[in-house]
Amino acid sequence: MRLARLRLKPPTRRRRSCLPAAFSTAAAVTSAPDASADRLLALLRGCISASHLPLGLQIHARAVASGVLAADPALQTRLLGMYVLARRFRDAVAVFSSLPRGAAASALPWNWLIRGFTAAGHHRLAVLFYLKMWSHPAAPRPDGHTLPYVVKSCAALGALALGRLVHGTARGIGLGGDVYVGSALIKMYADAGLLSDAREVFDAMAERDYVLWNVMMDGCIKGGDVSGAVGLFRHMRSSGCKPNFATLACFLSVCATEADLLSGVQLHSLAVKCGLEPEVAVANTLLSMYAKCRCLDDAWTLFYLMPRDDLVTWNGMISGCVQNGLLDEALGLFCDMQRSGVRPDSVTLVSLLPALTDLNGFKQGKEIHGYIIRNGVHMDVFLVSALVDIYFKCRDVRMAQNVYDAARAIDVVIGSTMISGYVLNGMSDEAVKMFRYLLEQRIKPNAVTVASVLPACASMAAMKLGQEIHGYVLRNAYEGKCYVESSLMDMYAKCGRLDLSHFIFSKMSAKDEVTWNSMISSFAQNGEPEEALNLFRQMSMEGIKYNSVTITSALSACASLPSIYHGKEIHGVIIKGPIRADIFAESALIDMYGKCGNLELALRVFEFMPDKNEVSWNSIISAYGSHGLVKQSVSLLHRMQKEGFKPDHVTFLALISACAHAGEVEEGLRLFRCMTNEYQIAPRMEHFACMVDLYSRSGKLDKAIQFIGDMPFKPDAGIWGALLHACRVHRNVELADIASQELFKLDPGNSGYYVLMSNINAVAGRWDGVSKVRRLMKDNKVQKIPGYSWVDVNNSSHLFVAADKSHPDSEDIYMSLKSLLQELREEGYVPRPDLCHPMHPDDNAQVLAI
Repeated sequence: MRLARLRLKPPTRRRRSCLPAAFSTAAAVTSAPDASADRLLALLRGCISASHLPLGLQIHARAVASGVLAADPALQTRLLGMYVLARRFRDAVAVFSSLPRGAAASALPWNWLIRGFTAAGHHRLAVLFYLKMWSHPAAPRPDGHTLPYVVKSCAALGALALGRLVHGTARGIGLGGDVYVGSALIKMYADAGLLSDAREVFDAMAERDYVLWNVMMDGCIKGGDVSGAVGLFRHMRSSGCKPNFATLACFLSVCATEADLLSGVQLHSLAVKCGLEPEVAVANTLLSMYAKCRCLDDAWTLFYLMPRDDLVTWNGMISGCVQNGLLDEALGLFCDMQRSGVRPDSVTLVSLLPALTDLNGFKQGKEIHGYIIRNGVHMDVFLVSALVDIYFKCRDVRMAQNVYDAARAIDVVIGSTMISGYVLNGMSDEAVKMFRYLLEQRIKPNAVTVASVLPACASMAAMKLGQEIHGYVLRNAYEGKCYVESSLMDMYAKCGRLDLSHFIFSKMSAKDEVTWNSMISSFAQNGEPEEALNLFRQMSMEGIKYNSVTITSALSACASLPSIYHGKEIHGVIIKGPIRADIFAESALIDMYGKCGNLELALRVFEFMPDKNEVSWNSIISAYGSHGLVKQSVSLLHRMQKEGFKPDHVTFLALISACAHAGEVEEGLRLFRCMTNEYQIAPRMEHFACMVDLYSRSGKLDKAIQFIGDMPFKPDAGIWGALLHACRVHRNVELADIASQELFKLDPGNSGYYVLMSNINAVAGRWDGVSKVRRLMKDNKVQKIPGYSWVDVNNSSHLFVAADKSHPDSEDIYMSLKSLLQELREEGYVPRPDLCHPMHPDDNAQVLAI
């Protein structure tokens, strides 16, 4: 026959060195005319991987040619196993289909296929063949080699009900106490969160080896029952079963996660006692544990004692340095690693790239990107995300986009990084588009994705879109995650719905300091300073520790009231408490004291600051400027420059505003020109608004309107509002008409502009104009919001509106007020007609214009 004369091609030198010695004579054996089934079977047992497939094919051909295959079920079964090990499942199924009934009655060929499908991840096929096994006419009986793989496939598919049926089958055929079956069942139940079922299987096992103990303890740890795992570990030690490297590595990882140094040191001692310290897995986990517990000296000692040719060891030490802020050391280790001949992989680079971001190491980041391209490092999703992240944080959006475009596969990790990067760079529209793209590609956003896109909705004030995302959060049960709920709170607060923001806050089961800070800051920034201070007190009563962000937000609330008493209390918390105020908290103190009118304390805080930055200088300049002390503010500007700090747009905004309040028109104009010409700072809308206010307050309305006409962009409501207020003071009704028409277009929902224009018309006697404004206000459905005033008496704030009688001492208050007005009239006080309610010519009493 032609097949009988086939000769195997001699293997190359490299292949001969990789194969067992028996394979060097394989060609002679398979071509021999007397190649028996036993000889071929012995050769097939050596075919254990895909690299042996050519030899397996030759053996198959020889068996068919010699006629021994059809008569030997053992040879057929082993041939099936050879194809399974080589991952040639189509050929394996073909061999299986040709098996005689007698061979198919054995569990062995079924086990080969079920094991192979499970190992290859084809879990549905594994379960399907298990079910076919029961329906086969020969009714082969599953054994201890069948059920572990079936249980594993059930667990991978999430088919817990079928897994329970397999568990019942195991008990029915006497395999309930089998170590391998029991190990698979424990893992299945533990991964599904059914620790009680897993423990029931474990307790029923008569014989337990270290694998069984490890599976049960690992299940407890993954299920959050660390104390149960510790109890099992003690029981394991008392039973005489020695822990192995997997046991210690598992518990050391828990110590690293929880920063439990004491337990970690005890486990280290146990590893030395059991002789497991030289195990690479144990040593690497120990190194990671010491690094995460911030014991870098111990980590360094262990690192130098270990053989440093292990990639995982280098990665662990680099990651530890990055986590502890030792960025220069991390970069040095990266260079040493390459010099020692160990080639960095994607894990190394993912650990290192965040360090470069903190160092503003844009140049080093690009160098590492070049290293990745030159050395063909595998660009997995984590490495792509790290590169995208560093480019976004270094403000190179184009390069971040290029890395994203070049990625072979996009998943939720990369998508979330792109969304957060767009938000960081103020590209909220692009962030929302990326979120929609993920949905279009059927990539399910996770909780991190949702928390990343909500700030984009907040910055765009896109409340409808934010509510849609809120619905997605509820449908996918993400609302229990603190960072998601914090993002929702922030979104609603920035969209003007403090009620919804506070509702989410009140319903949260667990609140961390970030959540409290977000809520306090939202109240402080949205005109609810008292609520902010109430939350600040409540935070303390619930045992949540303050940080510098909390202090800054609370001081901002005090400045808005203004309430110097509460501000001093918070200052005392900083001095006496464990909090070390940072530059921003101290700058907030300066701002609070300045707005509360105590410039002496504001200056004292500023002078005693150990470190200063532009924010602190701007705070003290603004404090003096808000009191109209222009000379002192300018003097502070010169001092700021002498000490090496460069003024920014906020500095000049405070200075020009001070000039406006003090009526220093020429000085304000000089500072504006100095900002644009000398410092090359492009003026923003706020600066133009200050300049319009500067001209308007001094009565130079013609120059104000000329300045508005010369602006490089369209004026906003702030600029027209400043002009309208000046028209009220200087009674320029014609110019007020122009300003109000613009304001009603730009901000039609602001009741203040309608009230102001109505009062201007009323003072001028233009009652038709008053009626017109009233009609316009009614057509636009604008309601007048009453203005509150407050007074601090005996360290307590009292809020009231006009004609308010809700205070319990209102009668005494009005009696005192009446007495004061009488004394004022006796001293010659004459009320200004534009500050009291104007008289309508048809009325005999004073009426309010709006």
